[in-house]
Amino acid sequence: MKVFRTANLLYMGILLILIGCATVPEFHVPRPWIRTLNSAEKPKIGVKLKVEVTGTTVPLLGNEQLTAESIREKLSYLLRRRGFIIQDNSPDYIVKLYYKTDRNDKFRFSSAIASYNTAAFAIATGSGAGATSGLGVSIARAVGALATGSSTIGRQSAEQLLSYTHTIAIEIHGQGDNVVWKGEAAWDSYELDIIKRILPAMQLILSDLPLDQTYRPEIHEVKKSHIKNFYYLEYQGNWFTCPALPYCMFFEEEIAKKGIITGTVLSEPELSSIKDPNAFAAYLDLIQTAEFALPSGSDDWKNPLEESLWKKVTLGGQYLIGSNRKLTNVLIKLSGRREGYYIDKCWVADDEEYAHFEQKMQEWQGVLADYFDVYIH
Repeated sequence: MKVFRTANLLYMGILLILIGCATVPEFHVPRPWIRTLNSAEKPKIGVKLKVEVTGTTVPLLGNEQLTAESIREKLSYLLRRRGFIIQDNSPDYIVKLYYKTDRNDKFRFSSAIASYNTAAFAIATGSGAGATSGLGVSIARAVGALATGSSTIGRQSAEQLLSYTHTIAIEIHGQGDNVVWKGEAAWDSYELDIIKRILPAMQLILSDLPLDQTYRPEIHEVKKSHIKNFYYLEYQGNWFTCPALPYCMFFEEEIAKKGIITGTVLSEPELSSIKDPNAFAAYLDLIQTAEFALPSGSDDWKNPLEESLWKKVTLGGQYLIGSNRKLTNVLIKLSGRREGYYIDKCWVADDEEYAHFEQKMQEWQGVLADYFDVYIH
């Protein structure tokens, strides 16, 4: 019995060590296929845009007005934070988003063929030299494509699954209804609701447009008495995708650890990684919209595609939080595990700490600019 107990404790200790060590995730997040097309004219920051949304959800019946309005609000928010003015009267341009959801039952094959198809989607987005999207988004797509292409699966199985294909197109129309810019995205999902995953897809497309670096999003402050309520509503049981990261994100590693060790499900979140819970809504926004991530798995940035760089990453942004619109520095540290990134810490940073993050981010952006600058000028 004593030997058994000793072996069990040793096993649990090894398991904790394995869980606690950061690594490059193995599971590639299913990112949308995207592309953007430009004319000689591209809207500049500060112009007035009118936003219109139309679409269909084939498996469902009835009017799409409320769905379209929800998507319109999200698109308007993303455009506003890039520095554009959303205005229905006398706009300079009209932004039209079209969406469609089709039911597409399919067989899911667990084989090398499935990996190849996923890689093809990633490569088709145009990652690499001449990529039109933001550099932070481009490098995330390139890392994801590289990781997927190099993976192998030693077994084969097939199962029929209920699946849906979501397709969106965003067009910007100028004078005379001429299309001056267009972005497209398509992705497969086991979720019928297009609204649930549309925000990162739209952000991927819009990263091709200019960005006002001085704009600070306004975010609600979460009540101290309702911190756990917000967690249950927005975080628990969910996984997230970020335009700047090649892998998905989870929030509940501490709960997952204890569930593995004790074999029980914890009903009460500890939220030990949340240091300033009043900024909870800002954390949620940042992990879904950030276009740049600062890799910290290694100090050697010579090759941005080096997987070891992406063991640990930091996201950062500034927000105007609450009714008093207090300027708040938000930072999020994430560590890689086999299944994706887990959030180690979310906190409100002081000005000195955030200035250090911004300096490192500027250095990283310079590395990316040099990496993608492959042509002789």
